[in-house]
Amino acid sequence: MNKRQIQKDITRGKIMVSAKKIFIKKGIIGTATSQIAKDAGIAHGTLFLHFPSKETLIMELLDEELSKFSDRIRQLISDTSDIKLILNNYLDIIQEEEGFFASLAKELPYYKSELRRKILFRESLIREHFQKAIKIGIENGIYSQIDIASTLIFLFGTINYYLSLKKSFVQDGSVIKKYRHQIVENFMKMLIIKGKENG
Repeated sequence: MNKRQIQKDITRGKIMVSAKKIFIKKGIIGTATSQIAKDAGIAHGTLFLHFPSKETLIMELLDEELSKFSDRIRQLISDTSDIKLILNNYLDIIQEEEGFFASLAKELPYYKSELRRKILFRESLIREHFQKAIKIGIENGIYSQIDIASTLIFLFGTINYYLSLKKSFVQDGSVIKKYRHQIVENFMKMLIIKGKENG
């Protein structure tokens, strides 16, 4: 890799770090590309050499975050089909990047339809990992014969509900940490075959 490419990668990385920081603080809609450029210490025009639009930058950042999720969850599922463990690990990952995902969840209804569609598509890739784990549990007689799609809509809808209304639920700290037990227990009640709750 030549010096020019190394510098290009460094600048791109600075833009991503600044964008994420400001999106968390001001929200995605409320953030101007000029603010990101200023925080990254670059000219406004330089930002557009790397990302043709704010939407492109959002998608790149989202892809990076969801890719981390996907890789970690894929690894988890290859190690275990214990959906409770997988869900707790998923919530750990969400909690690590809660500011970014809370901002995304809160503003999602106001994004342009194309951006909203792209975000929901990427989230659906994460849901596929959960779907596989639940299907294995059903096949092995661990979980009841449920409609997996509806169950996952409930789970992800609940998580997004808490994230989007984070400031209503917690003044400081993590909304996921506060409601984790409730999220996990309610979800597990939907899966476990009646009579097998305690073993």
